[in-house]
Amino acid sequence: MANVEKRAQRQSPRFPGLDLEAIQGEVNRNLLKLPLLFNGRYMGLPDLMNFLKNKRTFPHITPDNASDYYLFANGCTLNGIYLYQYLMGKGYDPFVVQNYSLVHLPDILEEKPLAVCISSTFLYLDDIKEMARQIKGHDPTIPVIVGGILVKKVMHAGDNLTPQTSKWLSSFSGHVDAFVVETHGEQTLLMVLENLSNGSDMSQIPNLALFDEDGKIFFTPREEEDFHMDSTAIEWDKIPRHYLRKTLSVITSQGCHYKCRFCTYRRWFPKVRYKSLDVLKEELRRVQELGFVRHLRFADDNFTANPKRLKAVLKMMIDEEFDMAWSAFARANTITPEVVPLMRDSGCTFINMGIESGSRPILRNMDKGLDPDQALQAVQLLNEHGIYSLGGFIIGYPGETRETFFETVDLINRSGLHYYHPYLFYYSKDMLVHRDRDEFQIEGVGWAWRHKTMDSAMASHLMAQMIGLLDHAFTDGQQKTWETFKLLLGEGYTPREIFELHRLKRNLQVAIEGSELDQRASPSVEQILQKMEKIIR
Repeated sequence: MANVEKRAQRQSPRFPGLDLEAIQGEVNRNLLKLPLLFNGRYMGLPDLMNFLKNKRTFPHITPDNASDYYLFANGCTLNGIYLYQYLMGKGYDPFVVQNYSLVHLPDILEEKPLAVCISSTFLYLDDIKEMARQIKGHDPTIPVIVGGILVKKVMHAGDNLTPQTSKWLSSFSGHVDAFVVETHGEQTLLMVLENLSNGSDMSQIPNLALFDEDGKIFFTPREEEDFHMDSTAIEWDKIPRHYLRKTLSVITSQGCHYKCRFCTYRRWFPKVRYKSLDVLKEELRRVQELGFVRHLRFADDNFTANPKRLKAVLKMMIDEEFDMAWSAFARANTITPEVVPLMRDSGCTFINMGIESGSRPILRNMDKGLDPDQALQAVQLLNEHGIYSLGGFIIGYPGETRETFFETVDLINRSGLHYYHPYLFYYSKDMLVHRDRDEFQIEGVGWAWRHKTMDSAMASHLMAQMIGLLDHAFTDGQQKTWETFKLLLGEGYTPREIFELHRLKRNLQVAIEGSELDQRASPSVEQILQKMEKIIR
C-alpha cells in the first residue's frame, strides 16, 4: 500500500482535476477492511494459524526457524529455479535466494558474487530499490542487475517514457547497475554476466536500461530473444533439495489466445507456446521420482485453453499414474462434462477461474467471452467431481455500478464456489480498455481512478462489504487464496480441512466486527479459535 501511495504521489501532476493521493488513501483504508484484524495485527490465514500454533502469541520468525511456520516465504518460486538451471548450464555457480526477508545478507555477499540478480516478477520496483540500496550498503562494488516482467512493463516505452517515470527511474542510479528490459531476458542476462567477467562496455548489449554519468537513465537497442517452451523444462532431480518444497510449480504453456480488455498479459506474450508432451512427461516423472512432492501448481496462464491438448495432457498423467494432486488456472467456458472427469482422475483438487463479474453487461465491456451461466455450469461440474474452485472477480471495471456489483455477489452466492478473490480494477494504459477511455470517461492510474459510473474509492468500499455478504464462499483477503491453498495442501492438510479453516477465519472476522467486547473476551471468538486449534498441526 505504501508503494501505490508513492505512485499516486508521483503521478498526481498528470491529473490536475483528480486528487489521486486522496483517492488512493481512501482505497487503502477500504482495502484494510478485507483482511482479518486480530489482536492489533492484520492477518491472512497462515498468519492466524502461526499465532494459534504458537500458543496464541505472535512468533518471532527468523531465517533459522522459518521452516517451523506456515509462510509464503518458504515457497519455491519457478522463476528462481529456472534461472538457477539456466545459469548452471552456462557454466556459472548460482545461489538462489527464494525470499529476501529470510536471508542474512552479509553471509551471502561475503563470497563476492559476480552479481546479484533480482527478478521483478513478484516484487514492486520500490522494494527492489530498497533491496539494492542495502546490497550496495554492504558492498558497493557488487553489481545489481534487475529483470522480470514488471521491468518490461514499466520500461517498455524506453526513450518515450513520461518525464515523471524517467525521473523516478533515475533515482535507481547508484543502487541498480542495469535493468534487463526483455520479456524473457535470460539471454540478455547472460551477456551482462559475460560482460562483468571481462569488463567490457555494457552499453553495447541490447535490451538494457543503464545510467549515464549524471545518473540519467538511457536505453540500449531492443532485440527480441529466441524462446522455446521445451527449454523451460526443469531437471528437478538435479536441483539441490534445499531449494525444493512439497508443493512445486510446473509450466506447460505460455501465452493467451484471448483479448480481455482489462489484461496486459497478451501484449507481452501474444503467441501461445506449448511444451511438447514428451518433454512434459519426462519433467513430471522427475517430480514424481523426488518422492516428497504432494502438490503441483500448473503455472500456465490458461491451462485448459486448448481442449485437444488438455485432454492429451490429462490422459498422459492418468496413464503415468502420478500420485501428486494438482491445481491450475482455467477459463470457466472450458470446464466441460468431457474434461472434468479426466481432471479428477489425473489428480486435480483445485481450479482457479477468472470469472470477473456476475453481470452480462460488464462481461461484454470486458470482452471476456463468458456468460454467467457458463460460470455457474463450470462450478457445478467441478463440485460434482469433488474439485474445489475459486473465482476471481474484478470490482469497479468501467461500467460497474452498485447494481452490477450485487449481480456479482449474487452469482457467487448461487454458484457453489468454495472461494472467491476480489480484485480492485487496476487501470493501465497498456490495457485494451485504455482505447475506450473517452467512452467510459476514465481518468487516473493504477488503483486511483474514476470513470463515469464509479471511482476506485467507491469500488473498494463495495469490496470491503464482501466478507459480510458472502457466507458460503471464502477469501483470504488480499492475500492470494490459491497460494494459501497450495501452501497448506503441501503441508499435508486436506482440501476439506483447508476449506474449514477459511470458513472459521471468515466467521472469526464477522464475530470480531460484531462484538462490543474485547476480542479475547468474546465467547463466540473463543469458540471459533478452539475449533481452529483442533485442525491446526
